[in-house]
Amino acid sequence: MKKLILAGGGHGHINILKKLIKSPMKDIDITLITDFGKQYYSGMLSGFIEGIYSEEEISFDVRELSKKANVNYVEEKIISIDKNKKIVTTDKNEYGYDFLSINLGSIANVNFPVDGSGVLNVKPISELVAAKENFLKQGFKDSRKRVYFIGGGASGVELAFSFKEAFKNFDITIITSGEILQNFNESSRKKVRKLLNKKNINLVEGSFVTEIKNHTIVTENGNFDFDYVFLTSGFKGVDVKYIDFDVDERNYVTVDERLMVDENTFSMGDSANIKRYPKLPKAGVFAIREAPILLENLMSALKNTGDKKAYAPQLKYLQILNCGGKKAIMNYGNLSYYGKLSWWLKDRIDRKYMKV
Repeated sequence: MKKLILAGGGHGHINILKKLIKSPMKDIDITLITDFGKQYYSGMLSGFIEGIYSEEEISFDVRELSKKANVNYVEEKIISIDKNKKIVTTDKNEYGYDFLSINLGSIANVNFPVDGSGVLNVKPISELVAAKENFLKQGFKDSRKRVYFIGGGASGVELAFSFKEAFKNFDITIITSGEILQNFNESSRKKVRKLLNKKNINLVEGSFVTEIKNHTIVTENGNFDFDYVFLTSGFKGVDVKYIDFDVDERNYVTVDERLMVDENTFSMGDSANIKRYPKLPKAGVFAIREAPILLENLMSALKNTGDKKAYAPQLKYLQILNCGGKKAIMNYGNLSYYGKLSWWLKDRIDRKYMKV
């Protein structure tokens, strides 16, 4: 019997589990290995911070999904993967395989010195979930705290809006080395700047962070004292040793446009660097489109049938930015719209994705 290992419980592998629940595969021994029993959906994270969704509504129980899909579930931390020997080594055991799919996600990649307490990562997402719960336990709901978000991408901006909704007395500031939301059109960026100002969220653009120490953010343009700071920019592949793999400088596994390392090995999402599209952002809007390609090509390899499909990133894609208060900005090409309708659409899309 062929052995397939799903390394990690990311969106791609959740998609495979959903498929296997509906269409079981016989004669294949499938094992999923992850050190995270819950897989959080990043698209609903800001809504969770704001208090709209519960933790259960934004997460998959990977063990339960695996059980329903008749997949062996192993909750262990992957230490290394040897491509030639076809062995996955965890902190407890070794597992051999015939086929392998890697969907391990990413972690923070900090390119400046960090020393001291109060510095929080947004990846893995479990750390951010724990941070919110910790704030509530400490009674911060009505407290005045100086909270900074380093990074002006969609993640940092959404989290700034959502934390302001949840903790209205927080003094919140976004610091970014360039302009905010560089993948959004100018109309959307103007709307966001106006909303940030309206909600009393400070914005510092064009300021490079050089160091964080003793509750102070040191930048080229001045220093900022903080109680808490979230690192929302700069990510890298997880700390796994890939033996005989081609990986880039951030430890992403190199794959072709079929999401394949070789005929037996696959990777996608935040774990992969697609050789043909080296500058493709690590964003959910792309990972969601990669997942069906991974599924189809992996099933084709297991059944030894036909050619594999190639993934091509969409040139235009819909982005919906949660701005708090059940309102959002919809960004598509040069189009931009702000209001409750945008949030309703986002909520509808997200809830549909979470259905098993």
